[in-house]
Amino acid sequence: MDPTDGSNKTKEEAIRLAESLSGDLFALSRALYSDPELSLEETRASRRLTEILAGAGFDVRQGVADLPTSFVAVADGGRPGPRIAILAEYDALPGVGHGCGHNLIAASALGTGQVLARLKGLLPGQVNVIGTPAEETVGGKALMAKRGVFDGLDAALMVHPGTEFRVHTTSLACQSVEIVFQGKASHAVAAPDRGVNALDPLIQLYMAIDSMRRGMTHEVRIPGIIVEGGRRANVIPDRAVGRFSIRARNRISVEAILDRITRMANGLAAACGARVEITRIDEMYDEMLTNRVLADLFKSNLRSLGVETVDTPRERMGSLDMGNVSHAVPSLHAYVGIVPETGALHTKEFAEATISEDGRRGLLLAVQALSMTAIDLLTRPEAVSEARGEFLAAIARSSP
Repeated sequence: MDPTDGSNKTKEEAIRLAESLSGDLFALSRALYSDPELSLEETRASRRLTEILAGAGFDVRQGVADLPTSFVAVADGGRPGPRIAILAEYDALPGVGHGCGHNLIAASALGTGQVLARLKGLLPGQVNVIGTPAEETVGGKALMAKRGVFDGLDAALMVHPGTEFRVHTTSLACQSVEIVFQGKASHAVAAPDRGVNALDPLIQLYMAIDSMRRGMTHEVRIPGIIVEGGRRANVIPDRAVGRFSIRARNRISVEAILDRITRMANGLAAACGARVEITRIDEMYDEMLTNRVLADLFKSNLRSLGVETVDTPRERMGSLDMGNVSHAVPSLHAYVGIVPETGALHTKEFAEATISEDGRRGLLLAVQALSMTAIDLLTRPEAVSEARGEFLAAIARSSP
């Protein structure tokens, strides 16, 4: 008998189970859409997910890595085997709600966990559904990776809604900083010589950063804003605050750019007699290292469901805290298309798309393909070994 026969039959059952759960999963996605919660405030979303997982037989631990709305839910097949994680996101955006589609991400992770839990008698190993809050702000996964939540896993999988079906995901490393210049207040007309204008070096730094970026490679991005620059025009501002997001191909490049910005800020402060303080805010996001073995498995499973993927290099990309996970364990961050190529994430229109028929279809495909890929890994030790080898090679390539 072909050893893949059992795996294929299990996949067929997974497809059927996902279809039977699709109504409840779409209802969950709609419920999260109607009740959006901001980063680190996702109390109701976390409770919804953990209650369903506990009811499905998972052993649930909440508040991992000192993040109150995080969780790890575990279902053990009872036989030794790989440890596979499916990752959920569920924070929303201010004023936009689920404009990044995290309601669909949560529902797809939950559904995949339910499917695999119902099949655990046929599968070795362990399935983890991991709730990762605050993707839009502090980077919950980055904190959880730093604190060892993903240690010992053989693979981490997740799906994100978007404008296309894609398995080979890239992203930029990112570090946000706050730069505060301290000067000395004085009357801006009667005694400007007795003050030190803190806004001047901040504006000069803003322009210098823009000029510096123009001479760098195309993927470097350093958007910035002036948060504070004084209160009245006739008072020399003694405090000016700017925030910048430094994005580049990898962590090494980000650190090099931050070093240049630090030297420029110190020079500008010294030139006008001000003081400057630079503080890192939020966690640094690593670049995404898509595991090719996992991506190829997911792509093959999507194709069997009648879906072809876009494999050309990404022209537009942001930053993902999944990048930090991909530096700790073989990882997949795939996309399922729910809007046309001209659509845009982080909009109310995208949020509405998550509860459309295209959103429903994308959710079902995500659960089916994630479940099938997890089954591949749980039943094929050689696939896990290949994924580990590819991971170690990618880490070696990304190291200085």
